[in-house]
Formats: sequence, structure tokens, C-alpha cells
Amino acid sequence: MVNAIATILGCMALVVMIATVVRVVMVKLWESARVNPAYVESVYDDEKSRRWSGKTTTEPALLDETTHEPPKPASASPVQSGSVATANASLLTLRPGPAPVEPTASSIQNIESKRSQIESTLRQFFESADVGQKLAFVRDPGRVRPLMERYYRSRQSPALEWKSLGWVLPVEEPGFRLGYAQAILANSEPVSVIMEELADGSFRVDWESSVRYGELDWGEFIKTQPASPKLFRVIASKPRHAPVGTPQDSEVLEIKHPDDADMIYAYFDRKDPKFQPLIQQLQTGNWKDVPLTLRLCYPGPAGSGKSARIADVEGKGWLILHGTRS
Repeated sequence: MVNAIATILGCMALVVMIATVVRVVMVKLWESARVNPAYVESVYDDEKSRRWSGKTTTEPALLDETTHEPPKPASASPVQSGSVATANASLLTLRPGPAPVEPTASSIQNIESKRSQIESTLRQFFESADVGQKLAFVRDPGRVRPLMERYYRSRQSPALEWKSLGWVLPVEEPGFRLGYAQAILANSEPVSVIMEELADGSFRVDWESSVRYGELDWGEFIKTQPASPKLFRVIASKPRHAPVGTPQDSEVLEIKHPDDADMIYAYFDRKDPKFQPLIQQLQTGNWKDVPLTLRLCYPGPAGSGKSARIADVEGKGWLILHGTRS
């Protein structure tokens, strides 16, 4: 009997030991299989996150949020509040160049108190019938004049009827007094534009970003595949698969024009320091539907390239700033 009892106790001890070992192994396997949400969020894009709004007329430069929240009050940070504020972070830029002087301002201060001046400028800008009249309300008129004349040579400036000023928001950019404003029109959808406050207290509209100005028609660029770089305002995303034949050490983007459905691939040397501002913009926009101002061309003889080359980045988003202004 004693031997039988000892045998039974030994078997029970063995079973308990085996069960304990199995439990420890299962716990370890479970812990190793658990997913770290922070890691997944940092690696994979959220398909419901920020992307280009697709509103080429009313909000051409905006990245849209799925919540479609209205703009926050002017006192809110333009980089941290709402869909319009998120867009501001991607829309503005300072082109790489000499070290800037110490700025005295970084946005339009007390923008709500300046609504009447902003409304007057916008009303006259939209109601102006020709280039000469519009130039009085445009940023950098000397540089922009030939661009406007060329643009409207093949397009008629629309006759718009002013109604009222919508929301206004300050836009942070060291060395500049910038703001974002919504123009409400009686015979068209609302239009959102970037404005700059000059040293004398007057305001000017950034015409180039408002019309998504480019040096060549997008369809003609794809058809002729020029070897010389041309400036475009485009929407860029990281493709799921890089096209065959992409040069080594290159980053590839899917490029589309806001007014055209045709998409192309374009690559740049990610090791080239001049493209660091471009990478920063893409990271800020989660590499998805990021507004960019680029110089594009095709390698080799005209008509032989399958993928375009990004020759240079002119700005951040669709706004180009030259130097700084106190």
C-alpha cells in the first residue's frame, strides 16, 4: 500500500510539473505575439488619416480630416487645430537659402481685429477684371506679373461677385506675417487663400497658390516628357510598390496634378541634402496626398522616360517664400 501511495503521489507531482511548464511556455508565446499599437501606428499609414481634400475650387491646398471639423478660433495654434490648421503646416514653406535674419514676426498678429482690411483686399482682388487691377492686391507683383499674364492668356479671369469674409486664421512662418482667409462669393463656392500683411499694414493675396500655377500644362508635360525641369504644384504620395527600373538610393513618389486625373511616378536622390526639406514635408503629411511645389523633368531624350525625375523642391506645400520680411 505504501508503495502504491508513493507511486500515485509521484505521478501527480509529474503531472503538476508538466502542467506548470506548459503554462509558462504558453504565457511567453502569448506575450511575444502581442501587438504594440504605438509601433503599428508609427509604421503603417492610417487610411482614414489626413489626405488631399480634392476640392480644387474651394479648398485646393487643404488636407482634409475625416471629421471635417470647422476651423478653430484665430487664437488657436494653426498647426494643432482642425483640418484647416493641419493644412497650414503643409501649405507653407521657406525655400532653402542663406541664413535668415532674426524675424520680428511669425504670423498675422491679432488677425480678428484686422478683418475689415482683409475683407477690403479680398473683395477688390476677386472683383478685379484684368491682370493690371489684380496686381495691386497680389504678393510680389513684379515677379508675378509675367506669370499672371501668361496664365490668363489662355484663360479668362472669372467674374466673381463678393459676398462676405468667412473665417480667418494666423499661419506660423518665421519672418513673415501670413494668414489664411475664406472668401464667400455670391456666384461661386467659398474660396480659401493665403494672405500676407506688409510692413505698412496692407494685405496681399498669394496668387500662385490660389490658382496652383505651373509652368506647363500637365497633359503636355506627360506627353512631351521634357528633359528641362518645369515647375508644378502637385499632390504626392508614397506608392505601395516602386516601379521597375528605379535608380538605386532613390525615393519614388506618385505624383498627380490637382486639376488632372493622370498620375506619374517621380523619383529623387534621398541622400542629396537639398531634398531634406522635401522629406520633412512628406513625413509631416504622412506620405499621403501631400501638396508640393516641385521642378520635374524626364531623364534622357524626350519621350524615352517612364518615370520623371524631381530636379528640385521650390517650397513647402504650394507657397513659395523668398527671404524674410520684418
